[in-house]
Amino acid sequence: MLPSTVAQQGDLARILSKRKRRRAHTCSSSSTPQESQENAWKSAPTSGAMPHSLFFALLFSLLAIVSAAQPCVRFADYDSINQMFIDGGPGAKVLLCPNRLYRLSGPIVFTAADQELATYGYPTGAERAVLRVEGRDSATAIQGDCRRCARVSVKNVVVDGNRKKLGRMKDVGLATGLVVLGGNEGQSVQESWIKHPRGFTAIHIREGDKLQCTGAVIEKNEIGPVGEEFDPEKDGDDPEMSPLGRPLADGVSIACRDSFVRDNTFYDNTDAAVVVYCSPGTLIHANHIFARGLSAMAGILLVDSTPFDGDYSGVVIKSNIIDAASRTIRVGIGIGPTVWSDDTETILTGGSVIGNGLKGRYMGYGIAAAGLKKWTVKDNWDEAKHEGRKSARCFDEPENPDPMGLLYNAPTIEDSTFQVGFADHDFQYLVCIDGIYDKSNPPKHDLPPLPHDLGSPSENERDAEDEVDDSTGEPESGTEEPETAGGHMFATGSDMMDDILEHSHQRMMEAIDHLNRRVDVLGSKVQSEGGEPGSAAALDPQMSSHLEKLQRRMEHLQFNQKAHAEAANQLRTAIQSWDTETASVMDWQYDILLDVRHKLELSIQPADQAFDLDALREASFRAGGIPEDDSVHQVDDHSHPGIEGESLRQLSHRARYGVDGGDEWTLLGVVKLILVSASVLAVGWAARRWRKRSTHGKLL
Repeated sequence: MLPSTVAQQGDLARILSKRKRRRAHTCSSSSTPQESQENAWKSAPTSGAMPHSLFFALLFSLLAIVSAAQPCVRFADYDSINQMFIDGGPGAKVLLCPNRLYRLSGPIVFTAADQELATYGYPTGAERAVLRVEGRDSATAIQGDCRRCARVSVKNVVVDGNRKKLGRMKDVGLATGLVVLGGNEGQSVQESWIKHPRGFTAIHIREGDKLQCTGAVIEKNEIGPVGEEFDPEKDGDDPEMSPLGRPLADGVSIACRDSFVRDNTFYDNTDAAVVVYCSPGTLIHANHIFARGLSAMAGILLVDSTPFDGDYSGVVIKSNIIDAASRTIRVGIGIGPTVWSDDTETILTGGSVIGNGLKGRYMGYGIAAAGLKKWTVKDNWDEAKHEGRKSARCFDEPENPDPMGLLYNAPTIEDSTFQVGFADHDFQYLVCIDGIYDKSNPPKHDLPPLPHDLGSPSENERDAEDEVDDSTGEPESGTEEPETAGGHMFATGSDMMDDILEHSHQRMMEAIDHLNRRVDVLGSKVQSEGGEPGSAAALDPQMSSHLEKLQRRMEHLQFNQKAHAEAANQLRTAIQSWDTETASVMDWQYDILLDVRHKLELSIQPADQAFDLDALREASFRAGGIPEDDSVHQVDDHSHPGIEGESLRQLSHRARYGVDGGDEWTLLGVVKLILVSASVLAVGWAARRWRKRSTHGKLL
């Protein structure tokens, strides 16, 4: 009893002494937070824990930066984009992902002021997102002409009306513009490519219900191809009344005050590149208009008196170049309603046409003017070759002159200033001429480059194919343009699978780019800091080793992604082959059933009846509808090698033998039945004897 008590007291003393030492060590090592932090920093280089902790802190900060990056909308239709604008309200921005195709079955509609639709990062070349119209009854891709849509903008996107695949809009009421804005202030379309509208124009800037549109900006865009060439054999005498829908289309149709259309490239706009509907105070400046693969009615038209009652005051057409490079432009700049019709009474007031250039070997009339008041036309230059022949659409009276550079009808012009060189002649409807194009003698000079050619040199071959297709003026039915500007990265045969793979690939590449940029910045900062050289030297090798490991993991993930894509493609191929095999097996089974049915008809012939081909034909007629006449009929051979091993004659003889020997086979069946019954009784008796013996043995 006593020794155990002493032992317990000794253990208690040792425990108390340990607690005292631990408490004393804690108090001495944690004097103040600042001292403890300094001690930790001093001990870090010796322990080697600081580089690891700093690296992981930097890694977590990089991951936070990557995760906080502004996302783009990868998978969306017009409904989801419209909902984003509705939810976002004024100032909402919908940023589309680069190199992505968005199929639209309806229009994207702006709903509030200062909203924006653009490609993430605002690229200017082939990386721009593509908005393609897919709805059969839809012509408009983007619409922003509401009363609340002030200062909405479309930037850095490709808008494809898909006219080559869907064709024209036969209903005039549905043949609206591809991009429709207006009715408000400060709206813009910038750095975009607008092509293949199904309606009457690529970009329509509306005046608004109260003529309130003002300050629209259309700049630095590529617009074309637009519309199809007018074919009298297919479209009739009047392109406006074509039963197939209106073939011609404008590039920009603007009816907005104090607006700007500048620094745009228009090509293959079959109606006119720019149509100005009065639009007082508007500047059309420094645009390049040329015809490559499709002819055009005009370059710039100022011929309408609506909706501002013929008021062109302050309208300036300046420093534009109109080039009939390889196709006809019937009128370079048309001023006055007589250029476009037989209206000799309407007068257009105000406006200036200054310093514009005419080029090309296929130009019709250069600058034509009539029915004007208080206009200024000066300092324009002409280097074009003017040609064209009159068509059946031209009027007999008055007889229009031959194509020339500068033409006006002086008696219809009042209080205006015109440069020297204009020829005075009476005319109406100048655009009735047809171009003269010799396919055997194409132009020898190089065509002007397209903006998307300059931005994406690797796509020259594809654009050349598009140019050949556009030159026919007919929509393609067998081929389709590439899905994205950058081409297909994955082609598994399933759009959903392709989108998923491209989504994961792009996210991975974005993360790698962000990490690389951030690491470069941090590396430059570490090298530029004047800290201890030993710590920087200790930090760099470890960070580089970790980054190398991270890079190897990324490469491994990329390799796995490609392997998964290949596996998906192989799986799709295997499923297709399995479907083919299943179909062939079903066909084989069907053939077997037909053969069995045919041979059963042979086996049911009576014994005393000879093999009658006519009777067989009659039975076949009742069963399968084969005519009974003696004419020759081609019947599919449904035979199978395993069944046709015995001929039809042998099968018929076997059936007759079975019927003739019916009595013998009946007696033999009775004998067999007796033998089988006796065998069963014998087996049962033997089993019973064996069971009794086994039971008796167990009892003993």
